[in-house]
Amino acid sequence: MTVAQTVAGARCSPRANRSPWLIALAVLGLVGVVVGGVSVALLRVPAAPPRTQHIGSVRVTFGTEPALPWTGPATLMLSIVDADGTAVTDADVSVIYVMQTDGSGRPMAGMGEPGRTTASMIAAGRYVAPVTLPMAGQWGVQVFIARGGQQEGQGTFLVIVR
Repeated sequence: MTVAQTVAGARCSPRANRSPWLIALAVLGLVGVVVGGVSVALLRVPAAPPRTQHIGSVRVTFGTEPALPWTGPATLMLSIVDADGTAVTDADVSVIYVMQTDGSGRPMAGMGEPGRTTASMIAAGRYVAPVTLPMAGQWGVQVFIARGGQQEGQGTFLVIVR
């Protein structure tokens, strides 16, 4: 057998031609499964429902934007109404937020100073506070409300950061 016949035979061998294509097809299939699985998993994560508490004489509904915050900037959103359901426009709202557990559920007590901010009214009864949540995990958000120079009270809400 000549060298040319050996090389030609190797190139035409069904086994030699099939291997690279099978590997490429397997890799492409694996990438498709991973990307599809991640997409489906993200679609199945429900948006965090608004949470409502009575703080003093007012009812506060708490949420975040985005609804499922990732690490980095986020906005805390508060809707505040009185006992009659009328939007409260005279509230002074301050917020303290502190990390309670990390992404794996380990307690994070003593992890530096808590974040502090003041919420601003953007519409009747709607207040927002920009925050930066630098790590994934569970964060405790304490909301303090005062009206007319008098403390209404405080409430604590939980935020899960991804």
